[in-house]
Amino acid sequence: MTGTAADLGIIWSDDFLIGIEELDYEHRCLIDDVNELHRELLEHVDTTRIKDTLSRILTRMQAHFALEEHVMVAHKYPYYSQHKVEHESLLDDYTDLITRFEGEMKLGDQENIESVLRHWIVDHIRTSDKKMSLMIESGR
Repeated sequence: MTGTAADLGIIWSDDFLIGIEELDYEHRCLIDDVNELHRELLEHVDTTRIKDTLSRILTRMQAHFALEEHVMVAHKYPYYSQHKVEHESLLDDYTDLITRFEGEMKLGDQENIESVLRHWIVDHIRTSDKKMSLMIESGR
């Protein structure tokens, strides 16, 4: 199947690896879920199915953030509070979008939903999560 990057969603690469195996695994699962949502939104599948995927992503994000925060606390990560605030902000933004989507039942919010998720994956993993893993690895 051919297509543009926009058609395919987020393409996994080693740029997403942070070097903490369980977190890398969860990042990959989240990317898979986001790509599934992307396909559903492109194909305009049943709204109920989209809601299920949105909920699954939210649940996975909450569990992932809890694990990541546990890792930070266990390693006495000095920027834990700032990182946790990023998690809370991302969850708030995403929950807000889900609520709007469910209330208005519009597929037009597709770009906003995907933008929040892409922001988290592209920016948060590649910057904040990598910074955290490098500091943990170096023992700082």
